[in-house]
Formats: sequence, C-alpha cells, structure tokens
Amino acid sequence: MDKNVVPGSFQMNCSWYLKPLPRGPQAHTHDEDEIIGFFSSDSKNPYDLGGEVELWLGDEKQVITGSALVFVPSGMRHCPLNLIRVDRPIFHFSVVTGGEYVMKETGKGKTPGTGYGRYVVTELKEPEERKKMAPVYNKYARRILWLDKDVVPGAFNMNTSWYLNASKTIDDKPHTHDNDEIIGFFSNDPNSPHDLGGEIEIWLEDEKQIITKSCMIFVPAGMKHCPLTLRRVDRPIFHFTVVLSGRYVKDEQL
Repeated sequence: MDKNVVPGSFQMNCSWYLKPLPRGPQAHTHDEDEIIGFFSSDSKNPYDLGGEVELWLGDEKQVITGSALVFVPSGMRHCPLNLIRVDRPIFHFSVVTGGEYVMKETGKGKTPGTGYGRYVVTELKEPEERKKMAPVYNKYARRILWLDKDVVPGAFNMNTSWYLNASKTIDDKPHTHDNDEIIGFFSNDPNSPHDLGGEIEIWLEDEKQIITKSCMIFVPAGMKHCPLTLRRVDRPIFHFTVVLSGRYVKDEQL
C-alpha cells in the first residue's frame, strides 16, 4: 500500500519469507522513519521466529531469532538484510511514513552512534492502560509486540497480535485518531496467503465492511472507524495497527 494505491496513504508492504537468502537488500537510507517487522508464523509459539535473520543497523550486525519490530529513524543506514535460516515461513513487513518507498543507496560509511540493539524490540512492553484490558483481550487474542515512543524514543506506534477466537473486541465503539492509521488482517497460511481463514466486520464511517481476505485498511486522520467484530476465526489471524503518532490515542465517538 502507498499513495498510488490509496491516495493519501503512507507506505506499507507485507511478504512471506520462505527460503534462505544469503545476500538480500544492501545498505540504504530513507528520508522518513521506518518500522521493519519479522514474525513467527506459529501462533502457539509466537516469539520463536523459526529462522535467523541478519540485519545491519549503522555499522552493527543484529542477529534476529525471535519475532521483532525494528525502528529505523530517518537517515539511519540499515541493511544488508540476509535470511540466514528459514525453518518455517516468516511473516515480514516494512512501514515507511512517506507516501512511497524511496530507497537511497549509501556507501560503507558509519551512521553516528552505537548500541543500535536498542532499536530492536523482541519483548512485549504494553502501556499500563493496555495491561488493564488484558483479561478481556486475552479471551479472543494474544498481543505479541508493542512499539511506541515510550518503548523506543522517537518511534511511531505499532502493535501486533494474533486473533484466536470469534468475539466482540475491545474496539467495540466508533473512534477517531488525530493521525493516519493502517489496520491489517493477514492469513497465517503462506500457501493460501489471501484467504484470511475467517470473517471480520469493521465499520468505516457509516459503512460496514466484511473482510474475508488478507488486507490492509488505510484510515485517514479524523475518519470514524469501528466497531470491530471477529465474526469467524477458522484459524489464527495475524493483526496489526500502525498509527503515525508517538502513542496510540483514540477519541471515542458517541
């Protein structure tokens, strides 16, 4: 998804990694912030990536063997990205806050600073208000990772989950955000990646959308959306939201 697919949208792309790739994308930068994600395809073992990814941030190599969100500030040199081992399919995505994916090639030089591991999030660090919702949320879903400016200074917000059971959700009231958002629902089956394996009902303004295929939904700032209902979950559904703000803040509509 980008502004050429949905006017006004920021850029996001999603893929399945299926085989090792010892020499992937090479070093580059972007003029906008980016989040890169690598996720286990096993909802019962969601933190074991099922492979090994080598990703360079600045001049430091990061070895990723667990599900991870990686925040890449604008101008930071990153990559090469090498798939060292793929024991089972790995779900991958990247989000760039600009309207298009523009990659600037760069030489070997250094990106100032050290300790780039701080940009890699592999443990769940939810805000306190989200922790309070866990008893209800955990009846139908499992939160995997959360990223915002309180987890990594300067980052925008992204959260990821597995939907496991049909249910009403905690997003049972219409709301808006002051910033653009992308909402994603994805199949857990790389052999049938467009068949969601369930049915989701979500409202955009006053129109009901029925989702049965893997999809990304662009929600412009100020657009009323939800309720969100999981009408059918035949197999686990991977879910994420991205909001171009340092924290997830919603304004519920009466």
